[in-house]
Amino acid sequence: MSTCTASHSTSSPVSASRAAQQRVEELIERFSLQGRADELAGFLSHGEQRRLEIAVALAARPRLLLLDEPTQGMSHADTQDTEALIRDLAAEGLSILLVEHDVELVMNLSDHVVVMHQGAKLAEGRPQAVRADPAVQAAYFGEAAHA
Repeated sequence: MSTCTASHSTSSPVSASRAAQQRVEELIERFSLQGRADELAGFLSHGEQRRLEIAVALAARPRLLLLDEPTQGMSHADTQDTEALIRDLAAEGLSILLVEHDVELVMNLSDHVVVMHQGAKLAEGRPQAVRADPAVQAAYFGEAAHA
């Protein structure tokens, strides 16, 4: 993807139609890429590249968005922006499967959490219940979290 521009990445190969072009423009604006739309993706900042990846996934108007560590390596500000984007997408009715190691991000965004540990399910449920689960506390926060 680093050799494509943002406007090219979010369009399909058959995107000659006006509707497709409007979708590209909508996604570029929504993901704050307007000023960089004609630059090669490889020249975008890390946060912009990650937002572009999500925009590309949304170009096909999926009902389920799969996100694998969407904020990995991002600055705090980029993480906050991405969190807001994900929250907005969910509020619009898009189902999102989020795989993420940032516990706070997961707890802030999710209405249902499954915690995996060493390849097995450790806990499942509402974020508050999962956070309080003794097995989750021990595995992710150490025994000191009980004190």
